[in-house]
Amino acid sequence: MRFKNQFKYRPEIDGLRAVAVLAVVLYHAKMGCPGGYVGVDVFFVISGFLITSLLWRDLEADRFSFTDFWERRTRRIVPALVLVTLVTLLAGYFLLLPSDLKMLGKAAEAQAFFLANIRYYREVGYFSSDAEEKPLLHIWSLAVEEQFYLLIPVVLWWLFSVGHLRSKTTAGLTLVFVALSSFVISVYSASHHPAAAFYLLPSRAWELLLGSIVAFFPYRPLKKGCRFARESIGLAAMGMIFVSVFAFSVSTTFPGSAALLPCLGAALFIWVNEPIHGMRATMVGRILSHRVIVFFGAISYSFYLWHWPLLAFGKYVYYGPLPFQFRLTMVCLAFLLAIASWRFVEEPFRTRRFGIDSGTMFRVGAVGFAVVFLLGLLYAKTRGLPGRLSFQALEFAKASEDGMFRDQITIEDVKAGKLVPIGLAEPRHKPTVLVWGDSHAMAVLPAVDIFLKEKGLVGRAATHSSTAPVLNWFVMSRFGLGVESVAYNNSVLSYIQEQKVSDVLLVGFWTSYQKYDKCPGSFNVALIETIAKLVESGCQPWVLLDVPVHAFDVPRALAMPLNFFDYKPFRAQPSRVSELESYDPNILQKIKDMGGKVLDPKPAFLDSSGERYLIEANNFALYRDDHHLTAKGAEFAILPLLRGLMDIGIKSSREP
Repeated sequence: MRFKNQFKYRPEIDGLRAVAVLAVVLYHAKMGCPGGYVGVDVFFVISGFLITSLLWRDLEADRFSFTDFWERRTRRIVPALVLVTLVTLLAGYFLLLPSDLKMLGKAAEAQAFFLANIRYYREVGYFSSDAEEKPLLHIWSLAVEEQFYLLIPVVLWWLFSVGHLRSKTTAGLTLVFVALSSFVISVYSASHHPAAAFYLLPSRAWELLLGSIVAFFPYRPLKKGCRFARESIGLAAMGMIFVSVFAFSVSTTFPGSAALLPCLGAALFIWVNEPIHGMRATMVGRILSHRVIVFFGAISYSFYLWHWPLLAFGKYVYYGPLPFQFRLTMVCLAFLLAIASWRFVEEPFRTRRFGIDSGTMFRVGAVGFAVVFLLGLLYAKTRGLPGRLSFQALEFAKASEDGMFRDQITIEDVKAGKLVPIGLAEPRHKPTVLVWGDSHAMAVLPAVDIFLKEKGLVGRAATHSSTAPVLNWFVMSRFGLGVESVAYNNSVLSYIQEQKVSDVLLVGFWTSYQKYDKCPGSFNVALIETIAKLVESGCQPWVLLDVPVHAFDVPRALAMPLNFFDYKPFRAQPSRVSELESYDPNILQKIKDMGGKVLDPKPAFLDSSGERYLIEANNFALYRDDHHLTAKGAEFAILPLLRGLMDIGIKSSREP
């Protein structure tokens, strides 16, 4: 039997959609909603409520059909999604460098099977800076919803088919148990596996199920005319959402328990505005039922689809933070595109003006996803169609894949003496020099390797990303060792003492550690204590300061002027770099007074005018991103600096 909507249209829910989509868009556009990402969670609650309401009413009316349900989902979601994905893939052909076009292709492949959330879980953190340049990142939420839509009709059909579970109360309580289990997973994962908690269905299902639970337990006033309680709940519900939007930020552990606030707010709003004979919607419900707000809710799906690719491409091609005028223009353009795709794509398919029967609709959806998949496969298998670029642009672009000495040393490796060999290949000799640091240390190793070979010295390196080479201090990050940094660095110090290493070169992204220091000054104290321990151990400590950091991806900037814009006016300036760095001159002087030596590589990067720092020399890129040197960059700037240290290794003993 053909589906017919059996419950009254609720305009306030479209109004809630408007609030959710505006929160998300303004968050992504960096326009005053630091926690606007919770709009996605509000969408989840709305979807869970509507889908469960429709499914259960079909089951009760004995007209449920899996085919009808998935046909409706196909009509609602697929046409606009395919359109935006294809436009994004086409734009990527003209705007993206090969490595990024390849990644876009892989995302499109995954989306064709509604697995984009799993793809991005493995690839990138939602709140990381590089996430802002992934044009299809936002489709992770659609993948979560579609995975839910595959499961929830089966679950509800089974519950309805089992006699003693058929009642709404029993079925609802069953979903409460499942939701609580998912919530526990979410809370645990948010702290221990944040990427999985954010992207994957097991830790997100409770948000959709919260809406489902509202569908099973509709609002019923305790006594007739209890208007005050209803209005209070409505105001509190909306307040919970707005507090989340304006009080949360990227530093909030999310989803986990923090997601309760916006999700409960959305659920309570839907619950308390349940149409009851003789009772109007709450004041907040009536406000959100205004036709202008409802219109925003009606186009919210297309608005969500369009806004992110526009902002992501803008971020990709622009050097540095996007100006407010640009972001505002992209939001307005997304709004206009949303109106167009809602009017000419969403509505015709949803109201059956296109694809009248289910078979035709499924074929249209299958063809659309097949085209998306094949185009994504083309981009991925050809490694981003590198033939689009000139030879020189391609050479610059390849710098992003520079991969020498990217070794992640573990505590076990250090204890076993399995450090990265550099310098002379004489495994029987004790190392004279040890490089101790993070990914910045990895980046300079090509230069240190050449230098040690020139001087006839054996060296080793203990390197791990986002792990500062200091004792008794750590920072939590996606790539670092976190709390294990303390034991790891203690093991490195023990290795230095046991091997009687003559010189230790400390290399780290110092500015970043000082920036994220939870206890101001504690990092500097830890650094000083580390220098003291090294001196006490009889070795010479060297501290290599940060290289100039730029506000854009260097290989991309170098490759794109050959196709788009000129990067030169956007290069970092000495005055600007000094403002951003938080070096305490007293700390640097104290390091020197204790016997340590400080090396500043920045002068080597100055151009002939002395006003800006170089990012390329002799037609090769000095950086592989915005702050990591390439091997060529290390040879260009760091090697000459090391060659000036004629006393390095003098105290060494090259005993077997």
